Amino acid sequence: MEISEEAAEVLARAYDAAARFNPEAKVRIFRRKGQIQTGFADAPEKDDAVIQHEGMTLYVAPDVGEGTLTTSLEHDHLELRGQ
Repeated sequence: MEISEEAAEVLARAYDAAARFNPEAKVRIFRRKGQIQTGFADAPEKDDAVIQHEGMTLYVAPDVGEGTLTTSLEHDHLELRGQ
């Protein structure tokens, strides 16, 4: 998975928020109802990919798919392009 600069900014804000609540928490990227979502996790779930990107450790659920993670026209809404 590639991550666009805009998506990296969204993820960095989420990552910083997670660290304020729990310094060990990471951001997990997953699908819910067909939409790309993020949440906080202390560890990857079974079969999650663990990705390092710009100093962040990200957990990516297998159902996210392949492509470039980017943002839509909606503020901070993530989507996957080029699947």
